[in-house]
Amino acid sequence: MSKKIENLDKQKLQVLGLYLQLESIKFGKTKKEKYREIAKRLKIAENTINTWVRRYYEDYLVYLQEAKELEENSKISNFEGLTEKQSIYIIARLHGNSPEKAKELAGYSPKTKAADIEKNPKVRRVMAQLREELKDDVKLSARSVINKLVEVSEKAEHGIEYTETEYHDETNPDGRKVYKNAKKKVEISISAAVNGWTNIAKLLGYDSKLEAKHELNTVELAQQRLAELKAKKLEKELKDDDNQPKVLK
Repeated sequence: MSKKIENLDKQKLQVLGLYLQLESIKFGKTKKEKYREIAKRLKIAENTINTWVRRYYEDYLVYLQEAKELEENSKISNFEGLTEKQSIYIIARLHGNSPEKAKELAGYSPKTKAADIEKNPKVRRVMAQLREELKDDVKLSARSVINKLVEVSEKAEHGIEYTETEYHDETNPDGRKVYKNAKKKVEISISAAVNGWTNIAKLLGYDSKLEAKHELNTVELAQQRLAELKAKKLEKELKDDDNQPKVLK
C-alpha cells in the first residue's frame, strides 16, 4: 500500500475522492470544470486543486487498485456485501492506520463517525476474521524462523563437513607433476551454536516466567541446551592445543 497516499492530509484526500467521483459520473467536459466544481464545494483555490490532482491522483488510483486486489485475493470471501468504502476502510485499518485516517482514505464524509463504521456488523465480523488470519501468519513465520535457527545451531554444534583440496605443481628431472590432495574436515563453531540457541530461547519467551514446574516445555529445553553449550565452550577455552588443561598463571 502506497505510503505516499496514506500520509496525505484530510483535505487532499477529500479533493482526490471528489475528483474521482466527478470523473466516474463524467461531470464536465474538461478538467478545469471539475476543478471549478471541487473549488466551489470545498472552498479551495482552483490552482491548489490542480496541483494536488496532478501530483497525487495517479498514486491515489493505484492505492485504490491495490486495496481492491487485496480484497479479491483475501482468503476470506466475506468481503461480499461490503461497500467499496467499507472494504478500503478495513484494509487501511489493518495496515496500522487510525480509525480517522482510515475513514479519510476510504473517502467517507467528514460527518461520518469512524465508530459508527466499526459498529457495522459486517465490518466488525470481517475485521475480526482478518485479524485472526494475520495472527496465524505471524505464528507461522515465527515457527519457520525457529526451525531454521534450530537447523543452523545443530549444524554449528555438530560440525559441517567439507572437503579441502590442495593442488600441487612440481617440476623435477623426470618432468612436471601436477596432483591434488583432498582432505575431509569438520568445522565446529560452539559460539555460533550458543548464539543460535540464545535467539531461539528469546523467541520462545525464555525471559518470561515459566508456569510449568514439573514438565520440561520447549522454553526450558532451549534454556537447558543453552547452558550445556556454554559449558562446552568454557571447557574448550580452558584446554590448550593438545587438549590438555591450561595452566592458569
